[in-house]
Amino acid sequence: MLYSFLFDFTQDPNPKLVSGRGPLRFAAISGLWLAIGCADFAKAAPEVHAAASHAGGVSPAYAVEEIPVPKGIAPEIGGLGFTPGGKLVVVTRRSGVLFATPAAEPSKFQWEVFCDQSLHNANGVFVVSDQEILVSQMPELTRIRDGNGDGVADEYETVAPFNLSGAYHEVTAGPVPDGKGGYYVALNTASHSGFTFEFTRGIFSEVSRRGRNFASVEHRGWVMHIDSKGNSQPWAKGFRSPNGIAVDPKGEVWVTDNQGDFRSTNPLYHVEKGRFYGHPSSLVWDPEYTRAEPKRDPLKQPMEELDAMRTPEAVAFPYGFSRSPAEPVFEFTGGKFGPFGGQMLVGDAAAPRVIRVMLENVDGVWQGACADFYSGNGLRNGTNRMVFSPSGSELYVGQTMREWAGAMEGLQRIVFKGGRVFEALAVRLQKDGFEVEFTEPVDAGSGESMDSFSTEVYGYKYSSSYGSPEDSLTTVMPQRVQWSGDRRRVKLLYGALSKGKVYRINFTNIVSKGEAIGHPMVAYTVNRLRQ
Repeated sequence: MLYSFLFDFTQDPNPKLVSGRGPLRFAAISGLWLAIGCADFAKAAPEVHAAASHAGGVSPAYAVEEIPVPKGIAPEIGGLGFTPGGKLVVVTRRSGVLFATPAAEPSKFQWEVFCDQSLHNANGVFVVSDQEILVSQMPELTRIRDGNGDGVADEYETVAPFNLSGAYHEVTAGPVPDGKGGYYVALNTASHSGFTFEFTRGIFSEVSRRGRNFASVEHRGWVMHIDSKGNSQPWAKGFRSPNGIAVDPKGEVWVTDNQGDFRSTNPLYHVEKGRFYGHPSSLVWDPEYTRAEPKRDPLKQPMEELDAMRTPEAVAFPYGFSRSPAEPVFEFTGGKFGPFGGQMLVGDAAAPRVIRVMLENVDGVWQGACADFYSGNGLRNGTNRMVFSPSGSELYVGQTMREWAGAMEGLQRIVFKGGRVFEALAVRLQKDGFEVEFTEPVDAGSGESMDSFSTEVYGYKYSSSYGSPEDSLTTVMPQRVQWSGDRRRVKLLYGALSKGKVYRINFTNIVSKGEAIGHPMVAYTVNRLRQ
């Protein structure tokens, strides 16, 4: 059975598609939508500065395996999960939902069709049970259920609808559970490079139709909370192209966004209720913002005022190192996937890379460092969704094609084979520098020189421009280097640090048992200084 994608001819017998910057509106009634093609999460900006990948090697402890999907399936992955019974759930953009029984040999997976519906740009999944999943489509959060137990979905229920202008860019990330029977989702803005429709689902705003990325209908560019009864509440605003959302075990909400207008680089946000995260289009739908002036235009507000309102990113990924971050996942495998327990991994839709994030809370403010976890070595571009296997020793990676990203598509898994992993394990802010902890003791005589820790310091300018160069980039050396007795930790003391800066530390000649460090760069975003 396929959904029908239809115009509502009862409103206009000749609906118009209007290109350019004028308003277009989309006719939509519950369950009836127009298929408008693929979504791009955030167009990759031209490189405005030198790439900051500083790529090192990849640990032989990890390897990539290719998982073939059945013939006839378009392997554009919009969601991955595991059922309690251990089946892999694969949500595709155009080929419904598949279940697979994993095997040690990738070609031996046993595949079955759970749902053959052509879902509308499905881009997120939460597995409820062996018979039930929640899927985020562009127009709604949908419950898909096998009601009679034959292994094939036969019930489809709208849990919560989303407003649409019809723009191809209005995709959804999530759902992720709130721990109380509800969920969070993140709603993309629309893109000026596409069109919107003559009739919309949701109230249309002429004011918010302006700009490169815009929120011409309610709550685009917002993180939404959906309670256990399906009631939606706007929760946080100021997002551009949030293609990843996660909730950690303590209930903290994390969202990745993509570089573009009002986005200097690719950010990872710690999201709190009511806060503004920098992209102004969504402010039109904030009643507090428009209370005194209903047609208040945030694009006319001075940048310094918007800057004072916004909450900065917890981690600013160096652009070039990260081109288009997607879904974050937390590593809670109890050591089954290596030494990085409790840390975050983030896929990238425009680079053959998975990023590792080392977070810490400094006096109530989340911030931290990022580093390469795995890049190249068989990993494709296009990583959109990830999930750990029940065993914890495998990270499944689903890729999807986006023309702007040079991305590819398909299903892979990164397997931890065991053995030594030599990397920077953690970076901790000190009053006058950083402490870097390594996974293995560093050889005596290695890393004794300040030159071994050359550090680039820079900021990003908040502006309406599409991306930003690394502002006021300087290179400094630590004034002192202090190693712990076990050679696992080193303090890099600079004398003074500045907030609002990124400190990109480049490791040179850092060796353990004669082996060079796997990835010789970490970049720490300082939002708050230690007192």
